[in-house]
This record gives sequence, C-alpha cells and structure tokens, in this order.
Amino acid sequence: MNDNHLDSSLIHMKEKRYFILALIFSVLAYMALIISVLFIVIIPILILLPLFAQAVMMANIRTNGVRISPRQFPEVYDLVQEQSARMGFSTVPDVYVMESGGFLNAFASRFFGRNMVVLYSDLFELIQTGGSRELAYVISHELAHHKRNHLVKQLLIIPALWFPFIGEAYSRACEYTCDRMAAYYTGDAEAAMDGLTVLAIGKTLYKRVDREEYLLHSSRERGLFVWLAEKLSTHPPLPKRIYAIQQFAGITPSAEFKSSKKGLVIAGIAVLAVAGSITVGVVFSKGIMQIADTFMDSASEDELLTAASEGDMERVQSLLDDGINPNVTDEEGWTALMWSAQFNDTEMGNLLLDAGADPNQVEVSYEETALTVALYNQSHESAALLLEHGADPNLQDSLGWSPLMTAASGGDMDAVQLLIDTGANPGLTDSSDLTAADYAYENGYEEIAAWLQSRGESI
Repeated sequence: MNDNHLDSSLIHMKEKRYFILALIFSVLAYMALIISVLFIVIIPILILLPLFAQAVMMANIRTNGVRISPRQFPEVYDLVQEQSARMGFSTVPDVYVMESGGFLNAFASRFFGRNMVVLYSDLFELIQTGGSRELAYVISHELAHHKRNHLVKQLLIIPALWFPFIGEAYSRACEYTCDRMAAYYTGDAEAAMDGLTVLAIGKTLYKRVDREEYLLHSSRERGLFVWLAEKLSTHPPLPKRIYAIQQFAGITPSAEFKSSKKGLVIAGIAVLAVAGSITVGVVFSKGIMQIADTFMDSASEDELLTAASEGDMERVQSLLDDGINPNVTDEEGWTALMWSAQFNDTEMGNLLLDAGADPNQVEVSYEETALTVALYNQSHESAALLLEHGADPNLQDSLGWSPLMTAASGGDMDAVQLLIDTGANPGLTDSSDLTAADYAYENGYEEIAAWLQSRGESI
C-alpha cells in the first residue's frame, strides 16, 4: 500500500497546481516586503506570530488533553498504530482528545517538529455509539495531512493563506486529497462517507440521513453567495466531499456536482460590480462628502453642547463661528442655552442668545425651557437675562404648569417677583385648576401665596 505510484494517484489533481500558485504569490509577497522599509517588522510578524499562537495552543492541548496510549483508550491506540503503519509513518503521531463544547471536529498540527492529531471529544464519542469505522476515517484523514506534509507547506505560503481565494483553494484541494487517502487506507469508502455525514448532522442522527437526497439537494444550490461561500472556505462543502469519495470509489451517484465556467462568470460580475461601485463613488463623491460632512456636523454639535456645559467660551465661540446651530439638542432635548442656565453662566448665555439661541425652546422629556431650568436652580441672573431676551414668563407646558408655578412652589420669592415684574400672570391655572399661589400655599410658603393673591386681585 505504500507504492509511490499508488500514492500519487491519491493526490487531488489541483493540490499541486494550487500549491505552486500559492508559492509564487507568497514569494512575490515576500520580495515586495523585502524591498520595503517595513519588511523588518512585517516579515517576522507574518511568520513568527502564527507560529507563536500555534505553539501556545498546542502546549495547552498537551497539558490538558487526554493522550491516547496503550493504557488510555487502547482500542483507539491500536487503530492509530495500524493506520500509521499502513500509511508508512516511521514515527507515529501523538493523538489527543479535548473537550469540545459540542463541536464535531478534528485537526492535525505540529509542536516543535512533533506531529499531532487532536480529536474533539464529541467526535471521539463515536467509539461508544458503534461508530468506530467512522472514527477510523477521521483519524486517517488527519494522518494524511501529516503524510502529505501539508502543515510544513503552509509555512511556506503564509501570505497566500491570508489572501482571499488562493489559500482557500489550496486548502480545499488538500482536504480532497486527505479524504481519498483516508478512504483508501481504511479500505472503507462507506465509513468515509458516513464520517463526513457525522460532521454535517452529528454523531447520532447521521445514521438516519438519506445520503443521496442530501447530495441531490446540495447539487441544486446555485447563485453568487453559494459560490462565494465555497470559494472563501478552507474546506469543500461536505456533500461535495462525499460525492468525490463516491467517484474515487467507483460508486455511481444519483446526484452530480457539475463543474462549469459559472464561477468565472460570477467572478467577472463581482469584479465589474466592484469597478462599478468605484465609478459610482467617484461620480457621486460630492454626495458622499456631504454625508461625511453631516457626520462631522453631528460630532461638532455634540461638541458645542459639551463645551457649553463645561463653560468653554472660546470653543463655543469657535463652533458658532463655524456655523453650528446654537439650538442643537442632545438625546434628552437639552440645548447649550439650558446648560448655561443650569450653571447660571450669563456670559455663556449672552453669547448663545446673540448667536440666535431660542430662549423658549422646549425639551421633550419634561417640557422644560432654559427659563424653567434657571428657576429650578435659582439662577436668578440667567433668568433675568432670558426674560430680557424674550423668554415667555407665561409659557405653560401640556399640564398647564407655568414658570411662576415653578418659582412659587420652590419658595423662591426673588424669582417670583422677577417674573411678576416681567409680565407673569399670577391668575394662570394648570390642568388641576390650581394657581401659582395655590402651589406656594401647599408647600408652606404662605407669605408668597398671600403676595401672589394680592397681585392677582390688583390685576
């Protein structure tokens, strides 16, 4: 079974072709980096970082995984020994089992020159459900990766592995090769197809799958995204792998996966789409810039509110000079003028009002204005400034609440008098038919209540 001619017939016809293509691409990439001033940094990262990550992962598996041995799952150990001998290994790779969190998978790896095969525990449990033949296929598939030196070759083509399509194409061809080798060295094409079905639906349900129906359905799937899903994957679709084993084993399938030039057509369409997008981007660059300006304006508007809340006069002036609307609001509806009223910052208030800030703008959550914010915080100077610039002392919210009610209910006699002097009507009532005097009396401010009642009688 170790006949060289026979071994070469097991290799998928595209594996060598794609490896040469990936190698040429990688050599060119390395040459481009070498003539670049960045090569001193990029090449070590490109080569050493994947190796370091791989070494750490494998060290974790070696310290936590269960290694198959004559005492640890001896039936699987014997299987590994038998398959390694059939495939001509002088040194049998180490096999480990790791808890997988429900994933069904296995992979081949190397750790400082030592070949390893890692089986996820859910897949390994096939030995308990009568799936030893399928497990033999999976193990043989991973051994085939070592037999073909795929892991060593990948180190030579790292740039291609990071580039879409080229690295994936080589990887898919390698998977087809390992499927063939595993089917051949186990001498069980049926188990190989069942093993792939396990990866599709699980270690229990695979026995109930109608394989031909599964392949037939998959063979009918067409379209751009179906094509892209395959071409951007490191593994061929499972139905195609089963179909390839059927062809290799001389089994007549009921489904047929036709290879056509549609992929090239789709690729051409994709290139044209990209080119078209670039053209559209150029033609409508002005519109794109306007969109970008909108986002920049949004950021500037937020900056205006922040600067106002921090009392940064210079920044607020600069933003206003740049054309930022002084009436912009935050998520809660607050304006820069409300922030100036909150902190009784009359200098900031003057600047904003002169720039066109609306003293009667209402925020949406509590229907406050800059004037009511000033009254709540007893910012008398700001309240006076706002009233001088047109703030309405009789502006009522949806419940009929007025600025005078705010001042009276808070016991702020200075604010009450300021509002009355600027035209506040003490006779206004809210939805409960209560006046500012009523609220002052309710909150224990009898002197303010009496004064307001007297003012109401005199009107």
